[in-house]
Amino acid sequence: MTRIVLHTNQLARDLPDGIYVRWGDSRPDVLKAVIIGPQGTPYANGLFEFDMFIPDNYPYKPPLVKFITTGSGKIRFNPNLYADGKVCLSLLGTWDGRPWDPKMSSLYQVMLSMQAMIFNNEPMTNEPGFESYRGTPISAAYNRSIWSWTR
Repeated sequence: MTRIVLHTNQLARDLPDGIYVRWGDSRPDVLKAVIIGPQGTPYANGLFEFDMFIPDNYPYKPPLVKFITTGSGKIRFNPNLYADGKVCLSLLGTWDGRPWDPKMSSLYQVMLSMQAMIFNNEPMTNEPGFESYRGTPISAAYNRSIWSWTR
């Protein structure tokens, strides 16, 4: 519980513009987060909602994160955000890569990673094998489809 309080206090103090997190007074292990899509991306000014749950064995296990802004399970805004709410991020243990480190990782790091790595200006390139599409008309078309859902 001490780490949860430390990490939620860090969120209250240090989050950058565009990320908002709230938790219940009686349940600091249950959080609601909203990320405003960054300017210069197909997500610009969109509001993206996440539910977060901190497990009993935190910080030894990462928080559970569910993406809520899915158009009732119809829209997949990003290769890392599934229409069923799954969030793929190595930090959360839902994708390959640098995993959660109980000594170093934090809720703050999760929020920053989602803002920077998921809500970027060429999200199509987040898909493995699609990195070479950066700057292509196919990537631009993908961005237009995301923008139409974001508005």
